[in-house]
Amino acid sequence: MPKRPNFLDRAIGLVSPSAQLQRVRARMATDMLLRHYEAASPGRRTEHWQRSAGDANSVNSRQYSLHRLREFGRDLTRNNPLMRQAVRTIANHTVGWGIVAKPNPTNDAVKARWKTWAETTACDADGRHDLYGLQKLIMRGVAESGEMLVRRRWRQLSDGLPLPLQLQVIEPDYLDTFKTVMLPTGGVIIQGVEFDPIGNRVAYWLYPQHPGAAMMQNTGAIFQGSRRTPASEILHIYDCERAGQVRAVSWFASVLLSAKDLDEYQDAQLMKQKIAACLAVITSDVDGTGAPLGTADDTKDTPTDTLSPGAIINVSPGRSVNVVDPPKVGEYEGYVRTVDRKHAKGLGLTYEDFVGDYSNVNFSSARMARLEHWDNVYDWRWRLLIPQFCDPAWGWAMQALQIMGELGATVPAAQWTAPPMAMIEPDKEGLAAQRNIRTGLTTTPEALRERGIDPDDYLREQREWNQKVDQAGIILDSDARKVTQSGQLQSSSLTPGAPA
Repeated sequence: MPKRPNFLDRAIGLVSPSAQLQRVRARMATDMLLRHYEAASPGRRTEHWQRSAGDANSVNSRQYSLHRLREFGRDLTRNNPLMRQAVRTIANHTVGWGIVAKPNPTNDAVKARWKTWAETTACDADGRHDLYGLQKLIMRGVAESGEMLVRRRWRQLSDGLPLPLQLQVIEPDYLDTFKTVMLPTGGVIIQGVEFDPIGNRVAYWLYPQHPGAAMMQNTGAIFQGSRRTPASEILHIYDCERAGQVRAVSWFASVLLSAKDLDEYQDAQLMKQKIAACLAVITSDVDGTGAPLGTADDTKDTPTDTLSPGAIINVSPGRSVNVVDPPKVGEYEGYVRTVDRKHAKGLGLTYEDFVGDYSNVNFSSARMARLEHWDNVYDWRWRLLIPQFCDPAWGWAMQALQIMGELGATVPAAQWTAPPMAMIEPDKEGLAAQRNIRTGLTTTPEALRERGIDPDDYLREQREWNQKVDQAGIILDSDARKVTQSGQLQSSSLTPGAPA
């Protein structure tokens, strides 16, 4: 039903009838939109729904969201065993034993130098992890804090490292979140990240010390302001969920309140269980002449009677006994299971992996849940960790080789091989892989890469093993060159003149 012009519309119409018509048309269009989208209409169901029209960066900075969510997420992983294991599971499934690189095209000299650097603690500025340990450290930090930083540290050739380069993993607390300003050059700094006029990242503003360092708190040292560090020396790893997003919040943001509520609910249920486990008896003595019930405890201000297990007690005349009915505990398991399912979904994990309970799954349900979770793992690997950390780290290593004079102008790219998804039933899945290869649906190298095996390394190892077996004069049942799938010798492997 079209609305009639109000007083303001009529007043505007006296001056400009066309402006009055535009206002009425706009209001009618808005009314039609609200009728089509109930969630956009004002009313009882949406009046307390707080909505924000800000971009990703303004939402992250509002009320110190980055700091608060990061602190709450870390506290949750410190004190909640399920959340702590969730972070471990995300890192373990994403990295596994390590996402391994090899040069493409193959370059044995580069491969050997890379192994001596990446597969030892020489690549870590703290000297604690190899490259695969750093991958896990970064994934744990990204899940817990939302983002992580890696700084390139050049070293002297005299330090004796395989490459004059080390990687320093630092937490996002070092990034000056409060530094947001327009620059005279036309660029801008957003939450500590500096952009040039065309939107390229050119620098990061980092504190020289961690803002929460215990050394500064204990010694009373003066906290120093942030300093500009070129973007070419920093890797910023985070899951970008919105266009133009500069920073990221903890992955626990959507489950923090629910997890805290569940903790408090479990504490209340624990207290309820303790009360339910207590047997209390209230007695009353009408004339005060009744004998004590059980054994008297006179050590307290108010003497009480105590009962021993299995005791048979005669109650004296005039004394009445009432047993307190303790509260019953129910609906606990169903409620906790429902909330934990929500938490697992919010973190991209399966419920079974989240709580460690595999009692109610079969092969089909377990595989369907694992496949859905593995889509997240592929995303975390190939859209987050590899392009934002692994590839740039490889590029830095190649630059170091060029500085050392061991690599020309042509820089080989990195081919990354990630660990496979663990088999739920190896006999069925192995048979399916075999059938896919024999029918041509997949190739042997592709199947090997899916299992986290480098095809070239596999061929070289298999050739060397076959040579050793042949020299020893042994025929193995697993040797497809000489034995059929049914266990019979191939005709070509029979000795000439011997009976078939």
